[in-house]
Amino acid sequence: MKATIKDIAKETGLSLATVSKYLNDRRISDQSRVLIKEAIERLDYHPNHTAQKLRSKKTRTVAILISNLANYFWGNLLASVCHFFMQSNYTVIACSFNCSEEEEGDVIQSIISQHVDGVIMLPNNMEDNRYHIFQEAGIPVVLLDQYPTCMEQYPVDLALTNNYRGGELLGKHLLEKGHRDIYIVERALNSYTVSQRILGFSSVYEKEGISFEQKFPPFVFTYHETVTDLGRQYLRQLLKSPERPGAIFFTNYLTALGGLMEISELGYSVPEDLSIVVFDDDPLFAGMYPPITCVAQDLDGIGKRASATLLQRMEGDYADFPRTDFLDVSFRERRSVKDLSVKV
Repeated sequence: MKATIKDIAKETGLSLATVSKYLNDRRISDQSRVLIKEAIERLDYHPNHTAQKLRSKKTRTVAILISNLANYFWGNLLASVCHFFMQSNYTVIACSFNCSEEEEGDVIQSIISQHVDGVIMLPNNMEDNRYHIFQEAGIPVVLLDQYPTCMEQYPVDLALTNNYRGGELLGKHLLEKGHRDIYIVERALNSYTVSQRILGFSSVYEKEGISFEQKFPPFVFTYHETVTDLGRQYLRQLLKSPERPGAIFFTNYLTALGGLMEISELGYSVPEDLSIVVFDDDPLFAGMYPPITCVAQDLDGIGKRASATLLQRMEGDYADFPRTDFLDVSFRERRSVKDLSVKV
């Protein structure tokens, strides 16, 4: 016969109320917590989560909504969110709308119908304001990656990378290495993150009176294969141009992957023929030859910060709402930049 909450109370000598508080993650004494935990292990007790949800009117479920789950870049962030909430006895469901506005609305309604307690959302771009649908349904939400243009109308908690600082670090590195002939690949429509990276990078050179030509039209981030193909296409045009630059700043890892494939296919050598820096890191960048200089986002830290803020809201604490957290980047100097500052 399965053990019940009454068996735990009898085993520990504690009241049913105290055991119930433990099972619902409410505050009890450390001594009682240890007694209950040991009794659960001895009795092999497994709680009836469905009954708990019905009693508490909470599902102990959190959703994370990302535009494209096929993009493996967000794996560390997903893992961080899942680990955080598992520690608090929550279930995390991961959802995607495949970069489709039509699908996004349907997925949001589906998430709401499941009565989740909170949502962490990575919107499609800075003009994506559909997070307010969750807010209107009474579901706390924390946004990642983008600073929405409708922030004043629909205030929301944010956990973001310090994109400006990351671009600035890469710009300073290239400038210190003597590079002044640089192309930026590339802009993205309605992307707060990419625009901040370019602003930070450009600010370093603007102080030296140097500006950058925007050679290619901006694109919309969609499927990662499409963005990677654009990186290849842009690099092909750039490398065949009579005005080939000495260095390239890739504003994201997807265009960098495509660009690096094209550089290799056309027989160019990094950094002898072309210096490379990238905003974002990827395991491939450290393993290829030469390894690529970049700045890396703290995806684990972003996941933890967003999760902590969401849990605070789900517990009813809105004292510091809306909250914006900027997490720093890590500069990783490798060997993809030629040093032109050394006089031979």
